[in-house]
Amino acid sequence: MPASSPVPSRRPPQHGDARSVAERVVRGMREMANQSEAYIAAAGREAAMHRTDLTGLAQVMDGEHDPEGPVTPGRLSASMQLSAPATSAMLDRLERLGHVERRPHPTDRRSVEVVATDHAMEVGGQMFARVAARMGPVLAARSEEELAVIAAFLEDAAAATYEARRDIAEG
Repeated sequence: MPASSPVPSRRPPQHGDARSVAERVVRGMREMANQSEAYIAAAGREAAMHRTDLTGLAQVMDGEHDPEGPVTPGRLSASMQLSAPATSAMLDRLERLGHVERRPHPTDRRSVEVVATDHAMEVGGQMFARVAARMGPVLAARSEEELAVIAAFLEDAAAATYEARRDIAEG
């Protein structure tokens, strides 16, 4: 973590020790996850939204360009591990807040697709503007090559975490 980080490193790095670098990466990822969760909880309270609602909205926003097709309530239920009634209640809340719309599915008459509204994009932009402002200098301090390595690592780490979660679900 950068020296200006408000979350102090718990152990000084030991140069040349590959294990300590790997441990720093794991600790850093864990701390990033913890800080992200705490930020999202605070931002959710500020926006009067449940944590589940924020997760669902993020999945709708991220899924709108998914090659698997439109985001549906069924896909949200499966990915969030929610029951159909819980997903429906979440979508009802998001719809009342003006964050999502349910529209007829383009190819399946029995289903609907869920899309984020412009209002959701505006609120989301405001909600994460603080993080973006703080992350700007962190990203600017890295070269394109460093950022490419970091991006690839994070993508691979997210995929590995997803697979680990699937292992639990398949139990």
